[in-house]
Amino acid sequence: MSDGRRDASELALPARLVDAEAGAARRFDVLSPYDGTVVGRAPDIDFRTLAARFDEGVRAAGILQSTRFVQERLRNWAGKIEVQCEKLARIISLETGKPIRFARVEVDTALAVLDSYCSFPSIPLDRDWTSAQTVFSILNWCDPVLSTVKEAATVLSSGRALVIKPSSRAPLASLALVAFWNEGDDLDALLCVAPSADAIGMLRATLMSSRVTEVRFQGSRDVGTFISSACQEAVVPVTVIPNERLPLVLYDRADVDAQCDAVLNLVFLQPLLSCTERVSCLYVHDSLADSLIPILLDKVSRLCVGDPLNDETEIGPIIDDVAAALISEQVEDALFNGAMLSRGPVVRDGRQIQPMVLDHVKPFMRVCVEDSEGPLLPVIRFRDPSELPDTTCLTIDSLISAGTSERGDGSRPHRQSAH
Repeated sequence: MSDGRRDASELALPARLVDAEAGAARRFDVLSPYDGTVVGRAPDIDFRTLAARFDEGVRAAGILQSTRFVQERLRNWAGKIEVQCEKLARIISLETGKPIRFARVEVDTALAVLDSYCSFPSIPLDRDWTSAQTVFSILNWCDPVLSTVKEAATVLSSGRALVIKPSSRAPLASLALVAFWNEGDDLDALLCVAPSADAIGMLRATLMSSRVTEVRFQGSRDVGTFISSACQEAVVPVTVIPNERLPLVLYDRADVDAQCDAVLNLVFLQPLLSCTERVSCLYVHDSLADSLIPILLDKVSRLCVGDPLNDETEIGPIIDDVAAALISEQVEDALFNGAMLSRGPVVRDGRQIQPMVLDHVKPFMRVCVEDSEGPLLPVIRFRDPSELPDTTCLTIDSLISAGTSERGDGSRPHRQSAH
């Protein structure tokens, strides 16, 4: 799954005109992808009030004379996050649909990130040469705790302030984190989370502010392209890290079962979506396909789909109805053009979608070239290496060591890793 079309269309909407005082009190519902219930409410920051947040951030950054105070604050923050790790994991699962077992991995990884930044030696900040600055970061819904922590550690450790606009689909985890950050002093303003349902208004306000010296985004290509274009027109530096999707190639007939386990882990059981290379499609050599694909299908069919708060769940719900509709469109397009869905048609119960393996897919099909929005693996059969794409490809050799095989007691393997 990745930040998808809904975010791109949200950015294309005109800015809302809302009274500033009324806007400060506005809130919007955050809905569970699993059952559609309201899991929380977030403040809907009016874009015209955003300038004050930038000013406060610049003043807070101007106080810093070295990174020592930032590192101490990050260390205190890590301590609070560790105490509240289960609460944060639950928030992640409720608002994104990520299985709780993977949400816990996300929180642990975020703590490891903070630990690495806090271990660096502090450095002086010469404000005679470097002015205090504010960075505006737009987060997608994937890995909200890890993304927030990584942005905070990266930006604050450079002596700048950070204002985060979280995805309107998953703002609750970022809001919880900034509450842990606040200690009631001037440095609180170094980190601000400003949720809004008006993404384009927030971006426009940012690009008009002289306080903002960088815009950052990691997520889907559509949104990244829009943000890059807007920043270039406004002559504002922008850092866009698109989600990487690479083809995976299998052609070795040795240890087919281990290869299937490695594919399963990489494609369907990745606990972190925003900082790993994800598979766009699977290239399988013809000599291997007929023996490998049935084993892979059997393993996929045994994955547990359901309530993300259940410890046994391995596949949670799709983030929203737009993403679910996109999967259906991609599958229909592939089937129309000759692909095969060995386990029958798409099984969908609301946003609960069974993980699928599409066989006999062609590289030009939508399912291969568009952003992935759910548990769907396209398989392309090839006979000669000349049929492989010219781009960088993942190979199974580096994945076998991370794959799992059946334990001696015959029980199902524990597929997730800590980091």
